[in-house]
Amino acid sequence: MTDKKSKILIVDDNEINLRLMSVLLKNNGYLSETATDGIEALEKIKKSAYDLIFLDIMMPVMDGYEVCKTLKQDLLTQRIPVVMVTALADKESKLKGLDAGANDFLTKPVDGAELMVRTRNLLRIKELEDFLRHHNELLKVEVENMTSELRSSYIDTILRLTRVAEYKDENTAAHIQRAGYFS
Repeated sequence: MTDKKSKILIVDDNEINLRLMSVLLKNNGYLSETATDGIEALEKIKKSAYDLIFLDIMMPVMDGYEVCKTLKQDLLTQRIPVVMVTALADKESKLKGLDAGANDFLTKPVDGAELMVRTRNLLRIKELEDFLRHHNELLKVEVENMTSELRSSYIDTILRLTRVAEYKDENTAAHIQRAGYFS
């Protein structure tokens, strides 16, 4: 739909993981930035718009679950897809992540092909959601304009019918004007 490069935030406390994912994304044409903990990630998200966030679960200060919950509770960030990237492979961890609002999971060590497929899919879904949201806003404005025009033409029609009635009978015209006023 658009030619703009997607901007992705990678959040992990392990420098090797950050570099690996950054290189994989860069080699596939994506822009990426990194954060080493949840607090830094939230600060970066306040300052810049991201299209996708890869979020480690086990981090110092603020874990990935808490960061994800915070993002999904904020109207400005709740539509950004979040992928939990973790060494935890148990069902309970995944359910906790989904409950926090995560859109997907990747297990460490990250497979490059899987990373790129999930990235493309989630960015495409986000792009379509953004398009629909924008289109709905345009439709809402158009409906409001059409409603206003319809209201104006309705009033104009009543005024013209009143004038026609005046030519035939002044009492009827006065009655129509009073009924219109009270309506």
